[in-house]
Amino acid sequence: MLKNVPVVLEGYKVRVVEEPVVKMYKNRDTGKQEIATNQDGAPLYEMSIFMKAIPTEEGKRAPKGFEMKVTLETEPPSGIEEGDLVALHHPRLSQFLLDNGTQGVTLKALGVLAPNAG
Repeated sequence: MLKNVPVVLEGYKVRVVEEPVVKMYKNRDTGKQEIATNQDGAPLYEMSIFMKAIPTEEGKRAPKGFEMKVTLETEPPSGIEEGDLVALHHPRLSQFLLDNGTQGVTLKALGVLAPNAG
């Protein structure tokens, strides 16, 4: 499985669809919701984004975009709201395979840059 493959999002707009929240998961042993953490115990965050290519030619429409969740490894800056255009810091893709045979791709980023941030 491919893990932490760097992604270049130059040429794409990234818009917030759901504001960042602390990432939760269901503990298999207890059945309770718990905060997802990194290997050092720091909480992870997640938000939904919509990515769409920026048109490259005048008057030409960009291809359709897509929505997905992104896991953030650091606490996002305050003030990020639904509809904001943002940038992901150090985005990476990883493949996953679950016990039931389900497979897919996850998007993770070191962080998110707030609107109007350099």
